[in-house]
Amino acid sequence: MQRAPILLAVIALLGAVGLALSAGGAGAVPFEGGFAQMDVEPDDVSMEVAVQPDGDARWTVEYRIRLGTDEEERAFEQLRVDVENDTEAYTTRFRDRMASTAETAETATGRNMTVSNATVTAERRELPQAYGVLTYRFEWTNFAAVDGDRLRVGDAVDGLFLDDSSSLIVSWPEGYRLGETTPEPSEVRERSVVWNGPVDFSAGQPRISVAPAGPLSGVPTAGVAALLGALVVAGAAVAYRRRDAEPAAPAGGGDAETEATGDAPADGSGAPKSAAAASDSTAEPTASDDDGDASEPDSDEPRPVDGDLLSNEEQVLRLIESEGGRMKQKQVAERLDWTAAKTSQVVTGLRDEGDLDGFRLGRENVLSLPDYDPEGDAGGVDEDGGNRGEGEDAGGEGDATGD
Repeated sequence: MQRAPILLAVIALLGAVGLALSAGGAGAVPFEGGFAQMDVEPDDVSMEVAVQPDGDARWTVEYRIRLGTDEEERAFEQLRVDVENDTEAYTTRFRDRMASTAETAETATGRNMTVSNATVTAERRELPQAYGVLTYRFEWTNFAAVDGDRLRVGDAVDGLFLDDSSSLIVSWPEGYRLGETTPEPSEVRERSVVWNGPVDFSAGQPRISVAPAGPLSGVPTAGVAALLGALVVAGAAVAYRRRDAEPAAPAGGGDAETEATGDAPADGSGAPKSAAAASDSTAEPTASDDDGDASEPDSDEPRPVDGDLLSNEEQVLRLIESEGGRMKQKQVAERLDWTAAKTSQVVTGLRDEGDLDGFRLGRENVLSLPDYDPEGDAGGVDEDGGNRGEGEDAGGEGDATGD
């Protein structure tokens, strides 16, 4: 009944497979891997976390070792047979360690957490070199925080450390869009972000926020309430201004008319009444002009971009709209103080949704709203990022001066 040394080594090290948390919170030490007591270490460790809309997560942890010698081939084959014959021996201790990890994270986050459905497999893969892969899978409930329709990921593994052979991949549900990440990931994919070690996440890291794609994607409930409040206040201000612009009726209108009639000759021609009517007709355009002057700046002023009340997508659309419907992608990044990677990701999502168009101009990406009319825009974007219309107007004035 003697087992192969590799089996005993793996079982002895299953405690190191789990996220060993420090007493101070949800900090984590590196994954050492199930092969640490073999003659060679695993070539790489991959942790994939698939977050679900309800905040639960499906974890997949893979330990890969390259099988470059006959001895390594035989050792891994023995491990594979043992895993198949006594799977429970491998999953029980792993599940217990991960349950302890979830319990510590529960205390740190205040969310009820459980670990379940732990499984293990061992298989040989061609990647294209031959690798032995030991894979653990399990489900972690309430791994992510649910804030309205937004998912916030990372506080359950606060302070995780990735050594130079480890990677962390976090994916989100289909139909969701990435909001913010910290720190900057090594790679941003269509529905996931990747950190490749070595990475020593500090307190408050890693952090990811995602929300369903849409016009108000990622706007918190408090932000929506603030936006609605601002619209109500703006509407009240416009109504108040227009009310003040309306001409006031003269006090005691009947007396004023009698007084005017008394001063005028009583020849029955009705001249006083005509004069009063003329005075009224003169006053009315004045009030109308004042009302037009008061409302005209509101229609011409571009709406400000407020990052606290708008989603990333809305900020981009609002900014481009305020610039006439067209601007360079590089300028968008500069105006919003974003990284090029974040700007590219948000822009790509908008283009996929049909909310934004783009094309290449030299080495630059130029963005425009779908209803942008280049013929109706006297300007546009030139090679230097300026407005062509200004240059053309200036040239036209020069010609006129020369003539």
